[in-house]
Amino acid sequence: MSAKDQNENPEKRYTFFSFSVIAPLSGFLLTVIWAISHWHGETRYVTSDDAYIQGKITYVSSRKAGRLIALNVNEGDPVRFGEILATIDRTGESYLRPNDTIKNLQSFTSIKRDMAKLRSLEKRESDEKDHYKRAKELAGEGFLSSQKLEDLKADWQQTHVEIIETRKLISAEQQSLEISEVHPRNRIVYAPINGQIAQRLVNLGESVKPDQPIVSIINLEDLNNIWLDAFVRETQVWKIKPGQKVQIHIDAWPKDSFTGHVLEFIPAASQAFSLLPTQNAAGTFVKVVQRIPVRIVFDSLKGRTLLPGMSAEVRIDRKSPSVLPKRDH
Repeated sequence: MSAKDQNENPEKRYTFFSFSVIAPLSGFLLTVIWAISHWHGETRYVTSDDAYIQGKITYVSSRKAGRLIALNVNEGDPVRFGEILATIDRTGESYLRPNDTIKNLQSFTSIKRDMAKLRSLEKRESDEKDHYKRAKELAGEGFLSSQKLEDLKADWQQTHVEIIETRKLISAEQQSLEISEVHPRNRIVYAPINGQIAQRLVNLGESVKPDQPIVSIINLEDLNNIWLDAFVRETQVWKIKPGQKVQIHIDAWPKDSFTGHVLEFIPAASQAFSLLPTQNAAGTFVKVVQRIPVRIVFDSLKGRTLLPGMSAEVRIDRKSPSVLPKRDH
C-alpha cells in the first residue's frame, strides 16, 4: 500500500496496539507461561490422581461358638471401649450352668490351692531371709561356720525360685480360666476399642464359629487410624523420599485442602497383589508402566470425616525437607 493510500485510509494503518498484533502476541505469551508453569510443576512436584483413603478396621469376634441371640449395634453406631456388642447362645443356659459351675469350680479350686501355697512360700522366704541376716552377723563374729551360712543362703534362694514359679503357674491358670469356653464372659462380645461400627457381618439368629467376625469397628477420629495410599508411576519413584510434604485434595471435600507427609513405600508394585498376575507365555508383551503404592499420612483431619475408600488427588513436593512427623504406632 502506498503512502497516499495510507493517508487516505487511516483505519487500515497497522500499529503495535492493533488487534492483529496483540492477539497472536498474547497467545504466544500465554503459551510460554503455561509451558514454564508446566515445566516447574513437572520438575518440582509428583502428582497422582490414583489415590484412596485407607483406615485400620478392627474385626470383633466371639471366642465361643453358638447362636447369635442379641446384636445391640447397627452400622454407623458409635461404640465405646468395653460396651456390650452381642450375646452368644444364652438359650439353655439354665441347663448348662451346673456343668459350667463344676468346671469353673475346679479351675477356681486350683487357683485357690496355689494362692495358699504362694502365701506359705512368701512367709517361709521372709523367715529364711531373717535367719540368713542373723547368721551373717554371727558368722562375722566367728560364732557360725561359712558352710552353714551358705546353706542358709541356698535355702532362701531356693524358696525364692519356688515363689517365682508358683506366681507364673497362678498367672497361667487365671488366663486359662479367662479364655475357657465355659467362662460366662465368653458368651458376651465386648467392644475392644472406641470407634464406629463399619459393618455387621452376621445377622441375628445365625450360628457363629469361634473367632468368626461379627462386626467391624473403625475409629475415624484418631489420626493414626487414617492414611492415604497413592499409586505413582514407577518412573517417578526415584523422585520421592519419606518425609516429603504432600498437598492432598479429597473429592468428597472439594473446598478443603489437606496436607500430609510421605511415610513409606509399599515394597511391591500393585500388579504383585493381583490374584491373576500378568504372565508372558507367548514371548510377546506390551510394556505397561507399573504403579507403586506410596503411603501418605495426614498432618490434620481438620474436623472432617474421611472414610476408607474415598478418592483423592495428591501432589508431592520434591523440594520439601525429608523429615518425618512423630506419630504413634
